[in-house]
Amino acid sequence: MGRSYAGIPSCPKCGKTMGYWYSRKRGVIISDQKYIFMANQNTTSVTTTQSISPAQVIKQLKLYPDAYDIYCELQSEKQQEFLDFCTGKTSLYLCYDTFFHFVFNADTHRDRVEKLLSAILDQEIRIIEVLPREGSLMAEMSSEIIVDLLVRLEDKTLVNLEIQKHGYRFPVKRMDCYCADLIMREYNRLQNKYKKKFTYHHLHSVIAIVLMEKSPSEFKPLPNIYIHRAQTIWDSGLDLKGLTRQIYVCLDKFNLVMQNKDITTPLEAWLMVLTTQSPARIDELVQKFPDFADIYREVFQFRTRPEELIHMYSEALAAADRNMDRMMIDELIEKSEQQAVEIANQKQALADQKKTLANKDQALADKNQALADSLDEITKLKEKIRMLESGQ
Repeated sequence: MGRSYAGIPSCPKCGKTMGYWYSRKRGVIISDQKYIFMANQNTTSVTTTQSISPAQVIKQLKLYPDAYDIYCELQSEKQQEFLDFCTGKTSLYLCYDTFFHFVFNADTHRDRVEKLLSAILDQEIRIIEVLPREGSLMAEMSSEIIVDLLVRLEDKTLVNLEIQKHGYRFPVKRMDCYCADLIMREYNRLQNKYKKKFTYHHLHSVIAIVLMEKSPSEFKPLPNIYIHRAQTIWDSGLDLKGLTRQIYVCLDKFNLVMQNKDITTPLEAWLMVLTTQSPARIDELVQKFPDFADIYREVFQFRTRPEELIHMYSEALAAADRNMDRMMIDELIEKSEQQAVEIANQKQALADQKKTLANKDQALADKNQALADSLDEITKLKEKIRMLESGQ
């Protein structure tokens, strides 16, 4: 399996030497005698050796009553997902809000975030500043706009990355508002900086990237395309660039496309990191892209600390629930608006029918009157004929 080296730290709980293994080329075992993350000199692989049962995980949670209470409050399927990770059957789902911010913290892992953004943008980028996530106050669920990641690049471009478990309705309109908010923040900042010397030349681009675990209906017409990039293009060919670009990544469609496909590009690799929980896929990733070993080393460390993980897991599920609530509100609003339009159309159709019937009634009344007039005229003519025939 490997060799044990001196100088390995002791377990902070029991004081015993921790069962780390080390590979001078690439890997370290990232846990104490429970799980192995191992690499040898010929190939890189991720191996999780299970030596703890679900019962042992629960037993450890019970040592921390607040953690165990959180576990007990989870739905059974979420409890199983938690136990599957702790016992080595699966990895964490990194699109969960708290885990994404742990792995892709731009302050501590700037190079990692740069590589992710470079793959999505299809160009090499460098981050020079990590900006606060909170935006200006806007009427978005009566709260501030909060993006998942906001950075400034070397060319002064702002990049806003957002992850949505369920893609929100009206995606383009929503992101137009987010981009407009960021542009106005920059406008105000630059005006304060340059004062009277400010010109619109000082403004730089804003790129909005939206990763959607479940893409909304607007993206269904293109089932085999999982990434959509948009920017201002003039039909005349005029070379004038707008301030905003938008990129939408449909992770559910990505998973379908990649079901029977090998990972070949950096974009596929990074999106697979975000979505896969499969040990086989993780092993493939680390073999082809050894730098990903660091990510999984950090993630798998939580297997030895379920009492900490359960808090992050609970927060991640709460964030997903908020996302679902917002999506349901959007759907209810859209449904109510559609129903209002349908009711208005039905009322108009009924009014049109009544008008048509009234017109028909009037036409019939006119015909009846014309018939009555004709009958009256016929009666008068008959009377004249009778009088002529009688010689009167």
